[in-house]
Amino acid sequence: MQATSPFPFGNLSTELVLLIFAHAARPTFVKTGDDVPKNPYASALSLCRVSKVVRRTVLPELLRTMLLPEYNNVTAFVRALRMQQVFALQENDLRFDYAGRIDRIWFGQICEPPPQAPVHSSFASSTASERDIDFSLLAPVVLSAPSLALDFESLWLLYGCLESAWSSHVNTNDPIRVPPPWRINNLTLVGEFNRWRPLTSTAEGSAFLASISRLSFLSPARAQTHLLPTYDPCFDDLEHRKYPLPEWMTSVPWESFKHLQTVSLVLPRIVLTVAAKTCLSEENVDVELLTLFDPPRSAYWEPKDISAYIESGEGRVVSVGVRTKLGYSPIQFTVSFDWEEAWTCGLLK
Repeated sequence: MQATSPFPFGNLSTELVLLIFAHAARPTFVKTGDDVPKNPYASALSLCRVSKVVRRTVLPELLRTMLLPEYNNVTAFVRALRMQQVFALQENDLRFDYAGRIDRIWFGQICEPPPQAPVHSSFASSTASERDIDFSLLAPVVLSAPSLALDFESLWLLYGCLESAWSSHVNTNDPIRVPPPWRINNLTLVGEFNRWRPLTSTAEGSAFLASISRLSFLSPARAQTHLLPTYDPCFDDLEHRKYPLPEWMTSVPWESFKHLQTVSLVLPRIVLTVAAKTCLSEENVDVELLTLFDPPRSAYWEPKDISAYIESGEGRVVSVGVRTKLGYSPIQFTVSFDWEEAWTCGLLK
């Protein structure tokens, strides 16, 4: 068998080589069928070790879309920001400003950790502070991303970032004349728990909601269906779409979204057949993505049937495929939606 000769990078221009590195560093968010999860940033992280020049070339690709699905991912990200702060003070060649480099950021279902009991200084670990989430480091980076997606359980992270940024903003600027300290205009909320009070009851939260122009909901995260030959839990009339909007939409504080232009929500359409009983792994299901171009403006909003929005041109429905995991019991299927993959792959573009 003839050996393959290595590619002659030395014959290419520096600009072309760096373009190749940047392309190779782009994360792949489409998951495979393997049970072992793959790090979408693995290629970029490996290329960062090649040289300082290559590292500065691939970091923008790595940071363009950030996935932080678990608490340990957030703390690791904060440690990276703390390291960059040290590099900046030392004027180290490895310093790189993350703020403004991230276009989209995703926080998974991350519950707020309980407060720690006071510990005497003689017993405190020297690294205890590094495990905490420093919002003074996290806020400038998270709030500089135009698009933010997070689970309702993770809203405490948004509260912390807003509080940190707002306190310094109002102390140094006129909050009425100076733009707010964030670039987020596209907000995606995941899950079923609607907890709006911490946002609507504070000045920074109210200002944040008022600045959002595009709002999206990815819900539910899980659905259960009984084993019928065909079953559709959402729609009785798929052809004419004579079905109402979800009831939870009436609990959204629409009057707070003063600059809202569009609102999107997914309506999972699950159709199971007898043959599906033997499929217990992963498969794609159709999801109806509804976008309203004239979103609600007040708390006294009265929803209409989806067909009315479509016929008047106020709304549009498209069908897209979303990866699901199917679980089986003697009487029903449990369907878990992989909204993270759908979001990263452009479901809401």
